Amino acid sequence: MSVFRQLLKILFVISATSAWITPSTAATSPGDPAPGKARLALVIGNSNYVSARYEDLANASNDAARLGETLKRLNFEVDVGLNLTAAGLDQLFRRHEGRLGDYSAVFIFYAGHGIQLNGENFLLPTDTLDPESVEKLTERAVRLNDVIARFADRDRQTFIFLDACRNNPMGSGNGLAQVEVGENTFVAFATQPGNVTVDGTGSNSPFTTAVLQSLEIPGLSVSDMMIRVRNETERLTLGRQVPWDQSNLREQFYFTEQQVIDSRELSATLNRILEVPNMKEKLLIQLASAESDLQSTVLMLGRELPAVRSIEMPGQEQGQQVASLSIGDGSGKSVASDLQALLVLGKEKRGDDKSAAFDLNHRVQTELSRVGCYRQAVDGVWGPGSRKALGEYLRRTSQKEDRLEPNVEILSDLFLRSGRICRQPVAAPKPVKTATVSGEGQNKAASGRGGGGKNSAPARSKPAAPPPDIGAGIGIGGVF
Repeated sequence: MSVFRQLLKILFVISATSAWITPSTAATSPGDPAPGKARLALVIGNSNYVSARYEDLANASNDAARLGETLKRLNFEVDVGLNLTAAGLDQLFRRHEGRLGDYSAVFIFYAGHGIQLNGENFLLPTDTLDPESVEKLTERAVRLNDVIARFADRDRQTFIFLDACRNNPMGSGNGLAQVEVGENTFVAFATQPGNVTVDGTGSNSPFTTAVLQSLEIPGLSVSDMMIRVRNETERLTLGRQVPWDQSNLREQFYFTEQQVIDSRELSATLNRILEVPNMKEKLLIQLASAESDLQSTVLMLGRELPAVRSIEMPGQEQGQQVASLSIGDGSGKSVASDLQALLVLGKEKRGDDKSAAFDLNHRVQTELSRVGCYRQAVDGVWGPGSRKALGEYLRRTSQKEDRLEPNVEILSDLFLRSGRICRQPVAAPKPVKTATVSGEGQNKAASGRGGGGKNSAPARSKPAAPPPDIGAGIGIGGVF
């Protein structure tokens, strides 16, 4: 009997211990929000307009559909609306208004026609009337400020991304007004004031393409994501388009939470990519972009490979972050040889114009930037700023600071690290009122998505200079 009681005690202890450790060790999906929290995404793409006065926008629906798929993978509750009339837009918003308290974050994306009139911004449903007068034009239009007021809340983060024009089809240049950003709200525009957004030659607009490239990068904050989006969009449009954003966030936000990455699985993924010719070529193309870091690129391309079997690491505890690895780890040695071959191959195949992206200095700077230690422009010049960044990285990872020059072993160690090693607090800017910026109205053309940009930079930073002039103002249906 005593033996039976002892056995019951042991089983009770095991059961209680298991219940205690489960929450901290259970695996979570990359985009999982905090326990008990849900995230809502309303994704709108208006391509086909009833009035002949508005060009049809093929990419708007494509952008919305693909973005919706991506957000579903990130565990958002997604509602996609394509080619919505005024009634359809209202129904979409009303469907979720009664449940907003259930969400920790709301993401709204709009691709389609939009205008600015008398300092106010409007989104145009597909049944917008011919712009014969201001009254006709705005009769069915949706005020952007009304959308913000409808969803913004101090206790809920709200994100509004607009790949739309903010132009006046009436032909007068009334200037572009700054959005009245609600509390805990982030608004992103596809381009700067007074400029058209370029539709691009692919199936998605340059802005949406840049967003899709960055959305699933683990541990990338929305602020850092927009830096990547801004730089990539500018690169894709040859400087014609520079996205802007306005923010009053109270804390940082991550579309994709930091994953726990097995170093040997990551190493195996890189090795397999290099063994498959078409995947190796994709990797070289992706890395040719100055903003593409090694780890994020390998992780994204790895999804196109058959599942890599996770290899148990001797002595590794469940849930242990890669940040606890050292350069001497076996994975690092394997990665070092692969990365050395990759850099050599990249310089040989990409040509002089792209070979800089495969320079060792450039690659180390890019990885230091990914982990938050390098905060300057990635230029491949290894100077005092780069040495300081590497020194900070080595300190924070408990490594000796006697090697402040780049080498393949350092690059390998960086590649295997997850998360933000060097963290800095992000302060939300105070909302400010600014005067409207005067500018001649332009309109969306068949070859370009109408310019939707932010009117002024956030209070904490100086606005970027507009891109070079690429043509005069255009009317409905014009081209540049």
